[in-house]
Amino acid sequence: MKIKVLSILLLLTFVSVNTQAQINTNRVLAIGRNALYFEDYVLAMQYFNQVIRIKPHMAEPYFYRAIAKISLEDYLGSEEDCSEALSRNPFLTEAYRCRGIARINLGRYNEAISDFDKGLEFAPDNKALLICKAQAAIQNKDYKNAILYYSQTIEKYPRYKEAYLGRGYAYFANEDTLHSLEDFNKCIDLDKFYADGIGAKASLLYEKENYQEANILIDEAIRIDPYKANFYINRGLIRYQLHNIRGAMEDYNHVIHLEPNNVIAYYNRGILRAQIGDDNRAIEDFERVIEFEPDNDFALYNRAILKNKIGDTDGAISDLNIILKKHPHFFPAYYLRAEAKQKSFDKKGAEKDYNTAMLIEQKVLTKEEIAKKTKESSTRESTESDLHKHNKLAVASREEQKRRLSYKGESRGRVQNINFHIELESDIQLSFYPPQKTEINKPTHYYHDIDLWCQQQIIDQPIFLVGKTNKANKINFDSHFQSIEKLTREIEQQEKSSLYFSRALHFDAISDYDSAIEDCLKAIHHEENKQTWLYYYCLATLRKKRWEYNHEFNEKNTEVEDLLMSNEQLEFDLIVKEYEQSTQRNPNFPYSWFNRGNTLASSNDYRNAIANYNKAIELNKDFAEAYFNRGLCKIRIGENDSGVADLSKAGEMGIYVAYNIIKRFREKD
Repeated sequence: MKIKVLSILLLLTFVSVNTQAQINTNRVLAIGRNALYFEDYVLAMQYFNQVIRIKPHMAEPYFYRAIAKISLEDYLGSEEDCSEALSRNPFLTEAYRCRGIARINLGRYNEAISDFDKGLEFAPDNKALLICKAQAAIQNKDYKNAILYYSQTIEKYPRYKEAYLGRGYAYFANEDTLHSLEDFNKCIDLDKFYADGIGAKASLLYEKENYQEANILIDEAIRIDPYKANFYINRGLIRYQLHNIRGAMEDYNHVIHLEPNNVIAYYNRGILRAQIGDDNRAIEDFERVIEFEPDNDFALYNRAILKNKIGDTDGAISDLNIILKKHPHFFPAYYLRAEAKQKSFDKKGAEKDYNTAMLIEQKVLTKEEIAKKTKESSTRESTESDLHKHNKLAVASREEQKRRLSYKGESRGRVQNINFHIELESDIQLSFYPPQKTEINKPTHYYHDIDLWCQQQIIDQPIFLVGKTNKANKINFDSHFQSIEKLTREIEQQEKSSLYFSRALHFDAISDYDSAIEDCLKAIHHEENKQTWLYYYCLATLRKKRWEYNHEFNEKNTEVEDLLMSNEQLEFDLIVKEYEQSTQRNPNFPYSWFNRGNTLASSNDYRNAIANYNKAIELNKDFAEAYFNRGLCKIRIGENDSGVADLSKAGEMGIYVAYNIIKRFREKD
């Protein structure tokens, strides 16, 4: 259960800024707190980072940064920052609460309770600490103590409706529906417009199969708070039980409008669309689920059923191959694949699958088990793994339900809820175009020797170290061609490595990689100066671009794959060697190490990639992309805690996609 994020209003009044800090430090800290208030968490961290660099002895910026991280669900990073804050000021009550919340989400419930108890020593009547202590117990499935802690809170604050709500869920989890209903009713008595209390009572009535009254209550909860996605999820389930399929689909449409990455809404809408024969759009919904959760076998199997139904037998067989590899005893998939193969005129394969299905069905299931599998049930918990329930609506598990009731609705600031495509941060390369400006300023890349070389060689344009570069548009395309013509005339008069290298950069800008590589090789050949490390770096980067293009082309054109694969491997080996040449000639240039790490990671050589990222970070402590890529590689080899720590560091430096990956990785575990 994700505990309710710390009240920002409380935070803004709790910590007094160090009066002896310089005015600019106070100002930066205040701006960061404003960004925190408006839920711009990633931006806020950039301001707190600045204060930490200037005044590392201050507790407050660590504390505020911990709040930003916990809002982004980076619980390890938040715990570490809270500990840093408390080491500087052990009387920060809210830091104990913040760290306790982080530890709850890390599954360390006893440590969390110790933090809350420590905070209560300084503030024995603190409502938030009392509630957090109860929530830690309920997360630990210690329902009796949870009820006790909630009751103690109610004794101090008899009109505290959130305490009644929490205790009601604790009673419900302890299978005491009578007392649970009493507490939910008390919530509503205290505040007849308390949407969470009304929604909680509706959920309880749904569990008791009192669908009509549950529907009336959930309508009221939505009227009061129309922006809570979980209310619409619950109403969709209630409407389905009342045979109002169209109404249920409207609710799932609304959930997707509020939360475009809500997997349960897409899945359930797909089930309902399939039931009314809207097969193509049902397939689209299951494809969205698979996009968010590639391992969602329920969606994959449903897609296979529908593909077979609409005549896409190849697609159905492909999906079923994946299902049966993971679930070799799931006999319905053999029956379905047999049907698809029969339609594809593979009679031998169809017969084999059909016989396999019959053997497994007779061997695995007794009559009682078959009856159990086919027993009517309209829903399944989202965490279940029994594929026999593939056609049932998904409901959030108890743990997920508790989490939903503990958090506010989604907001623009919670970037961890956006399902980004997971990929390595791109190579750092030379470009005439400066990095694109964004709201979040990551540390910029700079190397003094490159600027010095440009000045010495009288290069007509500045050169930047950037990640993904801007493509030349129609206007500056002409400019690059003019520069190429000019440099060609100068080379005809005098061959110089710097001229070849400059022309290579212009060829790169117009994506003429062959010519750019040729010029880089000529620059190395002439080598009238000591900048060959830079030439090798650029050469390897150019060759990598060409290799990636050819690799993608080969994947899309399988008929030429065998002919080109050996050439690709030779090119790949050259890239690695050329980066090595650059690092040998200048071991202090971090970007050759970084790009070489990326190259090795692209071939799944994660351990050697990590070694190169280590060197890049050693040379540049603020190398956010290196932390990010090293984190991904560590996770790939099973070093999960260390990998998440690296991702946290990258997020702290401005690569906010890291927070979504941390969240998805944690949920997968």
